[in-house]
Amino acid sequence: MRPVSRSCTVTWPGTTVTKTVWIGIDRTPPQVVGLVPDRPPDYNGWFNHPVGLSFQGADAISGVASCSSTSYGGPDGQGVMVGGICRDNAGHVGSGSHPINYDATPPSAPFVYALPGDHKVALEWSTSPDSQAEVVRHDGDAAPVVLYRGPGGSFTDRGLRNQRRYRYSVSLIDQAGNRSASLTSAVPTAGKLLLPARGERIRIVQVPLLVWKRVRKASYYNVQIFRGKTKVLSTWPRDTRLQLKRRWRFGRRSYRLVPGKYCWYVWPGYGKRSKRDYGKRLGRSCFRIVR
Repeated sequence: MRPVSRSCTVTWPGTTVTKTVWIGIDRTPPQVVGLVPDRPPDYNGWFNHPVGLSFQGADAISGVASCSSTSYGGPDGQGVMVGGICRDNAGHVGSGSHPINYDATPPSAPFVYALPGDHKVALEWSTSPDSQAEVVRHDGDAAPVVLYRGPGGSFTDRGLRNQRRYRYSVSLIDQAGNRSASLTSAVPTAGKLLLPARGERIRIVQVPLLVWKRVRKASYYNVQIFRGKTKVLSTWPRDTRLQLKRRWRFGRRSYRLVPGKYCWYVWPGYGKRSKRDYGKRLGRSCFRIVR
């Protein structure tokens, strides 16, 4: 009901006084019609850290006296409903809720694999739903260079100098702008033995992965590893990679990975192993295990 006015006039000798009184009846609570954040969304319509929210109301009868405010910091979700109240001038309280998009949880850091080649490095990484990837090359004191942005899971950096180490960060960025990064590096090479890089120093807490180039029509490969002048392993993998172990047996002896210089050789094999049909040696490379 809208307010109505009533007038009262009092007269006595020599004086007349008229007073108008407004009378209103409001039985309806106000409506909570919206909320206003204290800053714009952080990224693409999403908030990714706590935000202050002020509610707005409407009341057609007595008018809005005040509305509540709050700070929201989770849980995450798209269209999360946040509740508040408004009070009108008649003392009624109305409540309501309105949505915001909130996500403060970064995606899992990607698993990144870097495979060197001739004047190039091929990068592959694990992807995450609703995330974009960003690949950045860090080149000494020079400014970082963004090489790739997009939804894919691989990128090849070309035109590089051989025998020079290149470092990369690969980030996954979710729909709210949260990001997680992983670091990797590789040394481009014209040789056929790709990993570890020639002369690389590997901490003993790691276990080397040997990778070489595929040879057309090869059925298997013979990989031989020497520690100093002692052959410590000869094996025949079918794939173009060999994950070493901390402990292994070879020639009825037990060996373990200890600090020192290791050199490895690879030959391609054709047909059945019993034929002993080997091609030209792919190469020789050495790395060092350090504490």
